[in-house]
Amino acid sequence: MLRGHYTKVYTRSITEDGPRMIHQGDSMIDLAPVQEKLTAIVTTQTDYAKASFEANKAYFEKLATLKTPDQAMQLTTDHMKSAYETFVAESKKIGEMYKTFFATAFTPTSV
Repeated sequence: MLRGHYTKVYTRSITEDGPRMIHQGDSMIDLAPVQEKLTAIVTTQTDYAKASFEANKAYFEKLATLKTPDQAMQLTTDHMKSAYETFVAESKKIGEMYKTFFATAFTPTSV
């Protein structure tokens, strides 16, 4: 039987204080810049998700108070246009952050 033969797996979030240096060959690699970039990306994505949720919540609250289909169509059109523009802007911003992250994370180290 394999009972009792379990491997423990330890995980840490990227925001916890942990070892910030990795020994690779004869050099040490500082992981702080990589961690900072990832934290910034996660924060930006979280902020966008919260803002999007609040915008959708406000849209549905206002939609519930409208009395004519014309008003509902206008509100929906305005909301969708705004949501699309915000999505495109945030996607570009987050894409640039990932580009910077990968440039930092995969920069060759000099030995």
